[in-house]
Amino acid sequence: MILFEWGTYNALSTLRQAALLGTRLTEIPPAIFMKRLNEKYYDNYRKLAEECFTTITAHGPYYNLGSDLVKGKDTSTRAHLKAVELAKRCGAHIYNYHLGTRHEDLELNYKFHLNILKQFYEVAPDMVFSLEPSTYPGEFGSFEELSNLVSLARDEGINVTIGMQLENIYLNELKISEIGEFVEPTDFVGWWLKIFEKYKEISDKYLHFRFSQIVGIKTDNKFFKKRVPLGMGYPKVEPLVEALSEFFVRVQNENYKVLFVYTGLPEVKYVDLLDLYNMIMKTSINKLMSKEYQLEYGDTYRS
Repeated sequence: MILFEWGTYNALSTLRQAALLGTRLTEIPPAIFMKRLNEKYYDNYRKLAEECFTTITAHGPYYNLGSDLVKGKDTSTRAHLKAVELAKRCGAHIYNYHLGTRHEDLELNYKFHLNILKQFYEVAPDMVFSLEPSTYPGEFGSFEELSNLVSLARDEGINVTIGMQLENIYLNELKISEIGEFVEPTDFVGWWLKIFEKYKEISDKYLHFRFSQIVGIKTDNKFFKKRVPLGMGYPKVEPLVEALSEFFVRVQNENYKVLFVYTGLPEVKYVDLLDLYNMIMKTSINKLMSKEYQLEYGDTYRS
């Protein structure tokens, strides 16, 4: 039993370093699927990753699936299918990906993305496909859209969950990309907890959290975001840490595997990840040791 599994993305060359730091999961980065690597690379990744980590996730390449629907092509679809095949070869349990551009015909979006998931399932029937919330208004992947797509996929027997990229959810829910200003609710901790509960309802088996801080600027009705080191951007870390700790403690007795993937800048990702992990765990310890927690769950472990 563990409160949550944590880690970041790694190429084959950094798997050992990540394992030595104590991380329990690794994510195969998109670049691995966008390069023509020797086939042994993927087999070696699996061998070492399965040796060092309990969970292997993969992030699909940044090819816009929605553009295939809009333009009537299958270029991005084929690239993602190849990536799913390679992710399976690497031992990935989860394939996280962006849905891409939204077509103006909403129902067409559902049919298209359900068909994509059926193709993914044919390649890797045991894999969980993690749908990442959209970043901008022109992309498919609002909460309502994800909820509907998840329902359709599960009716077909396809394993799906949500890759809760927290800064994306923050941008969307508060319409930051539209107003061009970083804002926060009065009760930011409570706001996050409501978000987590909402997304929990459409998650399955995995509660898959993803996070990096960002800054951004709005020009010509477009919003551009950029990842930054921990503590230098938005959303603010402190209320998020408090909310994550509270939520992780709440759900620890439920039937979920909780994952936390830090997706920050490559040059500082390990330092930032360790800092963030320590913040979450120090806050969680206080909650786990509280009288309220002991009264509710203490007898479970003494019996």
